[in-house]
Amino acid sequence: MIPNSIILHHSLTKDSETVSWGAIRRYHMEDLFWVDVGYHFGIEQVGNEHEIFVGRMLNEMGAHCKGQNEDSIGICFLGNFDEQYPHRDQWHLGVRLVRSLCEVFTIDKDHIYPHSRFAPWKSCPGRQFSIAEFKDCL
Repeated sequence: MIPNSIILHHSLTKDSETVSWGAIRRYHMEDLFWVDVGYHFGIEQVGNEHEIFVGRMLNEMGAHCKGQNEDSIGICFLGNFDEQYPHRDQWHLGVRLVRSLCEVFTIDKDHIYPHSRFAPWKSCPGRQFSIAEFKDCL
């Protein structure tokens, strides 16, 4: 897989010990019977820090956006960004990750999308998560 776009998601859950990257991975693998978590990366608060977690390898097709998985990278920001703004540190770590992926794979920022573009019944990555502001930070 050679990605040509990046799709941003949120977990739509409060980031906590019970709803974490590990819990999402277990749900995808044990309940949905997928080979791994559907996203390529997750960004979650662990203690007082935000960390990037690796999901599927970048040469593996994701399972995060029906009809777009073949050539996109899926990134999930853990949290409910319909109800709150992303934490500043989480936001900046996401910007650094996306900027790096855009450089490595020569992805133009016009090819960074909210999941809701392809699933309009969803708010993903959340009503409080501005894709325009995010792209302006790249």
